[in-house]
Amino acid sequence: MTTPKLQDYSLVRTRTEKKKQDYEFSDMSSAFYFVVMDLVLRLQDDEIRDSITDNHFLQVTRQPQGHDRGIDAIYIDETSTPTTIHMFNCKYVETFEKAKNNHLPSGEIDKILGFISALNGQDECLLKEVNPLLASKVRDIWKIFENQNPKFVFHICSNHYKNFERTEKDRLERTIGKNVDIRYHLMPQLIEYIFTTDKQVVNSKIKAIDKCYFLKSDGDIRALIVNVDARDLIRIVLDDEEIRNKADMDDSEYELINQFKILEDAFNDNVRTYLKKSSINKNIKSTALSDDNNKFFYYNNGVTLTCDSFSYSDRRSPIIELKNMQMVNGSQTIHSLHEAFLENPRKLNDIEILCRICEVKDPSLSTRIAEYTNSQNPVKSRDIRSVDFIQLSLEKEFLVDNKFYKRKKNQYSDKPIQQRIDAEKAGQVLMAFFNRSPYEAKNRKESIFGDKYEEVFNENINANKVWLSYSLFEKIEIEKSKIKLEIVSDQLIFQEKSYILYASYYVLFIIGELARQKNVNFIYDNLQEIWNLYKDAVNILEKTIAKEKEISGQKYSHSTFFRSNKIKKYVEDTADNNLLDMLNLN
Repeated sequence: MTTPKLQDYSLVRTRTEKKKQDYEFSDMSSAFYFVVMDLVLRLQDDEIRDSITDNHFLQVTRQPQGHDRGIDAIYIDETSTPTTIHMFNCKYVETFEKAKNNHLPSGEIDKILGFISALNGQDECLLKEVNPLLASKVRDIWKIFENQNPKFVFHICSNHYKNFERTEKDRLERTIGKNVDIRYHLMPQLIEYIFTTDKQVVNSKIKAIDKCYFLKSDGDIRALIVNVDARDLIRIVLDDEEIRNKADMDDSEYELINQFKILEDAFNDNVRTYLKKSSINKNIKSTALSDDNNKFFYYNNGVTLTCDSFSYSDRRSPIIELKNMQMVNGSQTIHSLHEAFLENPRKLNDIEILCRICEVKDPSLSTRIAEYTNSQNPVKSRDIRSVDFIQLSLEKEFLVDNKFYKRKKNQYSDKPIQQRIDAEKAGQVLMAFFNRSPYEAKNRKESIFGDKYEEVFNENINANKVWLSYSLFEKIEIEKSKIKLEIVSDQLIFQEKSYILYASYYVLFIIGELARQKNVNFIYDNLQEIWNLYKDAVNILEKTIAKEKEISGQKYSHSTFFRSNKIKKYVEDTADNNLLDMLNLN
């Protein structure tokens, strides 16, 4: 077990204390959710708040309470395939002595196991036994059951160092069910997340084919262009340091590749995610396994690596040593070749690939290489756009008004929360308000810094427009919190009005449509005039819900409706005549 350190405990406590101050919570345990769910799932604070079902949190935030059955939060990730249900149980201890000496308390294990059993069995009694917010999540999950078998991940999060006692841990894992993946995020894991951001330094060695290499140098960058064996490219990204450095293998030794998995940390700086079902990947694999695979070199664009340094000897077939290597372009190629190798290793014997190795001293230059050498698939992180001109311009523009635009995650974390604007959230509200795409803003936010980036952050966007849409969204969220307090005490009212939990981006979109029809100029000076349209927007939204209920009947559910683009279609169809007339319809 990792040796407990007071510095580690203090680091997590400091982060939790900052969240406590930001949101004026009365206790640290409530703030702890915002620390761990950010570290584990990289969620926005409003997404975290909407996910929390813990009874204690509901109490301290003045929401009607009820049993939580050991389920402190549920986040439903519908961007994954299949849909992933993330469930959380979180424990925060106030002293270092307790954190290092005590095992994770097991008092809620039976409640957790009972809840999951009732959830999977779709026991209607469960809805009456838990608080309204948790009941709403249960209904959403049961609705998902109608169309697919979602993946379940249960996260145990705590600033304890010790896990459950062995017998209790075994009992939980034995009983919880094979379809639930349990992940533990205790103090050692939290510290690792904070310090390494999940990135492992990858060192490796690769052998050039013959003397087919070319060196270019230009100031703070060197590039080595070289032909390599496809099997070597797979080898240098495997999760074993010894084999990554075994650069002079014969054909029989390449069979070792089958014993290891790909180390995804080698692709951390790659701005694209690997999509198994992509047609591109299928084509790469089929080409590698075809009788025509000797032409793979000519069909493939090759791969690009960056590293802190590379070195090699000036001889035939030199071995190139790579320090802190990252595969910034070629993820699809490498993963597809790995799949092909597992299927038929001999097919890769004669495949060569062009490899460009860049020794980069400037991190921003490495970022640009990663961006400019990719073109096919979705961007993995908004950080790749953080050095984009418009992002830098927005940051500088906001600083003039003493506001802090967070181009990167955790930037300006020491500044008051009221003065911080998160780039990802800014992209979401811009997409809903200016781009009139509430569905994408809510359900496809990864596209904002991907293929929709130029549409959202275009030359017409400035800090004034960002602050207008951001402020409107914050007002909508405040109203949502008020309505939650009003409806959660009555189950029938909650079922009818709980659409508000899903509706923020749609309300923002409709406010924008109303403002357009009233010819209101979209500038921050008109914030109050635009905000005065809030009640009308909610009224219109309720009318669209009523229309959908007429069509869907008993099958209707708020969660399903707000996972579709039907609301926008209803509004646009009405807007062809006059959206304002809709307010006068019975």
